[in-house]
Amino acid sequence: MILSSEAGYLYVYSKELVSINKKIKKLSKHADKHLEKHHKASDLNKKMKHYDKHKSKKEDIHKLVKKHNQILKRLQHHNIAFYHALKKESKID
Repeated sequence: MILSSEAGYLYVYSKELVSINKKIKKLSKHADKHLEKHHKASDLNKKMKHYDKHKSKKEDIHKLVKKHNQILKRLQHHNIAFYHALKKESKID
């Protein structure tokens, strides 16, 4: 492929990766907050409510981690393609 298009792919996927990392960090803070509230709650209903919220946030984190890994694979692929395009364009051995 063309060097500029590979650079574009790298830029877009890196932006997506940063966005997903921010979401994971935000969700992990929410999950920790709900787990802490679960431990502090005295009423069984409140305990279960916070545990369920913690569990749902944890599942969301797992989904984002899978997406994160897919984007990392794409980044690696386009990084190699960028290297080959750069090598071909500048004829470096």
